[in-house]
Amino acid sequence: MGLPGLLCLAVLAASSFSKAQEEEITPVVSIAYKVLEVFPKGRRVLITCHAPQAPPPITYSLCGTKNIEVAKKVVKTHEPASFNLNITLKSSPDLLTYFCRAATTSGAHVDSARLQMYWELWSKPVSELRANFTLQDRGSGPRVEISCQASLGSPPITYSLVGKDGQVHLQQRPRHGQPANFSFLPSQTSDWFQCQAANSVNVQHSALTLVPPGHDQKMEDWQGPLESPILALLAYRSTHRLSEEELGVFRIGNGEVRRCKAAVM
Repeated sequence: MGLPGLLCLAVLAASSFSKAQEEEITPVVSIAYKVLEVFPKGRRVLITCHAPQAPPPITYSLCGTKNIEVAKKVVKTHEPASFNLNITLKSSPDLLTYFCRAATTSGAHVDSARLQMYWELWSKPVSELRANFTLQDRGSGPRVEISCQASLGSPPITYSLVGKDGQVHLQQRPRHGQPANFSFLPSQTSDWFQCQAANSVNVQHSALTLVPPGHDQKMEDWQGPLESPILALLAYRSTHRLSEEELGVFRIGNGEVRRCKAAVM
């Protein structure tokens, strides 16, 4: 091969390397949101834009439908930019689409993925419901404590403690992203309970759980199947010595709890 051919290959190789290197350092912009407050037909959200690979200063623009700029911030560090936004329910889901744009001093800019806020905030079904049932003694006697939380779902989410017969005993609507916590005194015989999470799209239930375990049921058996939400009852432990009368109600031995029923207060 002649000299011109070698030079041509060298130029092509250098060009390919430059393109590959440019692709490797192309900044990526992420977009995320957090619900701060829930209204009947609106949400106050915090939208965060971040391009950690871009050299500062970075001009972040929050853009809406048809690339209309909603807000802009200049960040002189590698920290993300946050935008506080009041979003109201629109007739068309397309009117609630947002994305971030990051621009450097060189004039180059890159856009994030589109965030479909309608589907995120108003039409996302409840899923991944976790329910933890625990028997605790915090000094004033044993209590059944239950924590329920759905990892996904459009707010507001209403949590209920439901009996086997479908009766709702307790109900909470915590702030978005926070669990619902129920607590009540145990009684003399066992009963079945489950957590329910509901929003405007759907309703999801955890597996029915015996509260507390029955006369001949061991603690190790008081746990739902692996494919169900996590359900567990911790063994009752007290920091004080139990009297003979108390031992007649709660007997801890070989993982058993005797003659106990959950009575909803």
